Amino acid sequence: MNAVTLAFAILGLSGFALGAMLSATGQMNMGVILMGLGLAFQVVSLVRLKRAKAKANNEGRINAGG
Repeated sequence: MNAVTLAFAILGLSGFALGAMLSATGQMNMGVILMGLGLAFQVVSLVRLKRAKAKANNEGRINAGG
């Protein structure tokens, strides 16, 4: 796994958790914004993982001869 992909995943999880905590403590607007950003980072990391998997599969087919 690429370090950037891992960073996006960690940012996504921590951003969502922080947003949930802020929403629960009464700062609803900031909490919702952070949860949205956290989800966006999670989507970016999942897209990067999917692309890396597809690239690895394509390279495996090329190296296997077909």
